Amino acid sequence: MKTAIWEAVKEPLRLLILAIIPIILTWLGTISAEWAVGIVVALRFIDKVLYEIGKENDIDSLKKGLTGF
Repeated sequence: MKTAIWEAVKEPLRLLILAIIPIILTWLGTISAEWAVGIVVALRFIDKVLYEIGKENDIDSLKKGLTGF
């Protein structure tokens, strides 16, 4: 049960971690909100691709993606 809950919690945490930098850049006025959304989507895509490559080739460091968990 704990494992299932942890797996469910990790997905929104990954998204939150990937969104921190674009949110800060938007708050500082460096980029617009549209760019921030695009950056988060691109980072999430890269995170998922790394995970899938790691899973396919059994590489533990890539299985964690960009976020590390």
